[in-house]
Amino acid sequence: MEKQLSIKTLDQLSSDVAVPDYDLHKSQCGIVHIGPGAFHRAHQAYYTDLALAYGGNWRIHGVSMRSDTLKKALASQDNLYSLAIVDDNPSLRVIGAIKTLSTLSEDRDVITAALCSPATKIISLTVTEKGYCLNNSGSLDVDNPDIQHDLANPGSPISAVGLIAQALKAREHSGDGDVTIISCDNVTDNGKKLAKAVIDFAYHLSSDLAQWIQDNIAFPCTMVDSITPATDEEVKSNVSTNLGLEDDWPIQRESFTQWVIEDNFSGPRPPWEKVGVTFTKDVSFFEKAKLRILNGTHSTLAYVGLLFGKETVYDAISTPALQALISELLEREIIPSIKTDSIQTLNQYADDIVARYHNKHIRHMLSQIAWDGSQKLPFRILDTIRDNLHAKREINLLCVPIAAWCLFVTRKAKSGDAITDPKTSTLIDLASQHAFEPIAVTNALLNETAIFAELSTNSVYRSHVLAHVKTLSEYSSLGVDETLNRILGDL
Repeated sequence: MEKQLSIKTLDQLSSDVAVPDYDLHKSQCGIVHIGPGAFHRAHQAYYTDLALAYGGNWRIHGVSMRSDTLKKALASQDNLYSLAIVDDNPSLRVIGAIKTLSTLSEDRDVITAALCSPATKIISLTVTEKGYCLNNSGSLDVDNPDIQHDLANPGSPISAVGLIAQALKAREHSGDGDVTIISCDNVTDNGKKLAKAVIDFAYHLSSDLAQWIQDNIAFPCTMVDSITPATDEEVKSNVSTNLGLEDDWPIQRESFTQWVIEDNFSGPRPPWEKVGVTFTKDVSFFEKAKLRILNGTHSTLAYVGLLFGKETVYDAISTPALQALISELLEREIIPSIKTDSIQTLNQYADDIVARYHNKHIRHMLSQIAWDGSQKLPFRILDTIRDNLHAKREINLLCVPIAAWCLFVTRKAKSGDAITDPKTSTLIDLASQHAFEPIAVTNALLNETAIFAELSTNSVYRSHVLAHVKTLSEYSSLGVDETLNRILGDL
């Protein structure tokens, strides 16, 4: 196939491929997004693409902090790309929301100008929690090498926090304060955490700047959701075949998508509410439901499923004992931890989540979900355990994914396989120091207060985790159903 997806070739697509419903030549940027990865392109850029049909200059200037891979891949395509919806009723849409792509190492002046432009009304980002550069107490980590660099060189920052602070300093000087900073990361209280990082950074530059940001700039909290597996060669081949054109970096996701934004803006915004975005005064309920019901069971499927040789979410949920574990975990320990006046709504949400896991068309790899466990588990599982302990509710099944994670770390370290985690060296060292013996390694891991905090000294919690490590270690050779039935049989 020779022809490339581009503005010029859009008219060659078949009528069943959706295309941008606005003028790609005339529409300009009003959003700068830091971290234009697959999730952003499948989620926020998708919603913005739909909203552009209602008018306004809301296209996106995407900023990659380090890699120029995306910029190069989409350069010949006028930054167009395909979004494949993968389920029983598949569809294909060409997204045109991203007008410009820049890389910090190559385009610093262009990026700085865009961030400071009066036309830019939204600065958004998906940089994962580590990109916020916060310490364990929730304040700016001034020992972080990137933050140290940026405080010493505020005119050439290399962190997202430093970049935003630099732009807001220029905007304070110019009087262009009608800009909103939106975190789109899967992090609790993401807007508050981003605000804390930026304002703490600003105080090191000028107390007046920090106060101006506090008084004038909104950092709304958000909740984002849609399963977006990585693009592989099979996806690229299928999309190009269906398009009849080459697309060098299409993306795929499930049909379900959700974006909830706190209704707190310091400037104008796209008409996202017209295309399915929910605006609310309080994101916390949506956030907690998603983190605990979706992300909590996702991590459970990942660590337990990998232990028994499962590869994908679909493989795992199609295993009877694993589905039974998820159902019991939701009913007994997760849903009771979420306060609501409408338990039926919460139960329906949980049913919908499990139904999404049964999408056989999505190859959502458990190995990908298992990344960064030391950072994800505190929000996905440990906070639920804390609430249940405080309320004297059950925590037995919530300790299963923690036990499975401990075994995951032990086995990865023993085999010499890489562990994708910011604490990988600590995890591997602990496993090695304890000769990869599951109980000893688990005790050492549970002593890591940087991960488990006060739970490290909770004997009830520790006893449940150790019991599950023992069961999962001793009986895993019998298979997943037999092993998990021993755990479920104790309920």
